[in-house]
Amino acid sequence: MNHVAIIALLFFLTSCTPTLNSRLSKDDRHNTHYQGSYKIGDAYQKKGIEYIPNKTLKYYQVGFASWYGKKHGFHGNKTANGDKYNKSLLTAAHPTLPMPSLVKVTNIKNHKSLIVMVNDRGPFSKKRIIDVSERTADILGFKQQGVAKVRVEYLHNETQGLLSKLSLTPKEGSRAKQKVKDPTCSVNCYIKLVNIEQKCHDF
Repeated sequence: MNHVAIIALLFFLTSCTPTLNSRLSKDDRHNTHYQGSYKIGDAYQKKGIEYIPNKTLKYYQVGFASWYGKKHGFHGNKTANGDKYNKSLLTAAHPTLPMPSLVKVTNIKNHKSLIVMVNDRGPFSKKRIIDVSERTADILGFKQQGVAKVRVEYLHNETQGLLSKLSLTPKEGSRAKQKVKDPTCSVNCYIKLVNIEQKCHDF
């Protein structure tokens, strides 16, 4: 990489950082020990449909997304891997992808993209491929509509970085061995940083 490119990259990252730091929520600052476990799970059935979770290296699909939040009765409850669902964080539910893992969700209509963490199972419908948090739906611009056509892409390298950040090994049932190193920028903050690395996003 030449000197001009390096300077441009440094300017890009530093220009994004103040925006992120100024908007760190209490969830970012205090979620310092990941409560969920690494989970893939066995095959299961919901509403007559069989789902087969797997440790995938590639996943790319276009379909419909929906969102869930406080009004749906999930806020504050445990997710499928033992994490705590928070409607304000950048998370999602998927029927088969490993938990936790990172995926890039793109709203086909307005081309807005966001990287979120899969930490729950669902949606269990032939018409939808992913369920995102209320905050994610708001950022992607389909909270009012309720559903949107999206593209979902599994991010393998970013997921490995997330597991390292959380001190999780990719082994069924493993739990975080220690707290994250930076108590002022924990789980959700890390996901925001991954987004910033790909695109300077206003959270």
